[in-house]
Amino acid sequence: MFIFQLHDPGCRAIAGELLGQPGNLKAGFGLGDDKRRITHKLGVQPEAVLDLDTVFRARGYRRQMGTKAAVAVLFNRRYLKSKRAATSNWSNRHLNEAQLLYAANDAWAALRVYEALGRPTLPG
Repeated sequence: MFIFQLHDPGCRAIAGELLGQPGNLKAGFGLGDDKRRITHKLGVQPEAVLDLDTVFRARGYRRQMGTKAAVAVLFNRRYLKSKRAATSNWSNRHLNEAQLLYAANDAWAALRVYEALGRPTLPG
């Protein structure tokens, strides 16, 4: 897993290239706003993006599924997310340890959920 600091032009270019590649699936939760921000900030249209909430909905779950709810449903575990880290300043040039841990845990949880769902593919 990587964290791309978008204030660095080299990181911006690499992140944009990766996010625009149709051959590499990117999965997570609540990605609608993220996709709009990526297009606006990086000038690329994200390709091969799978919002895991749509997978749960296709499987009959009615309520919106985020990371915490998915972890509870699939693993019967409680997933705690720090509100302090979530609402901290993510545009800082140097992220603190709590921010890095928050980002890593969120990415790891999404990956584990994706795998537990049987590695679903994009619809269509």
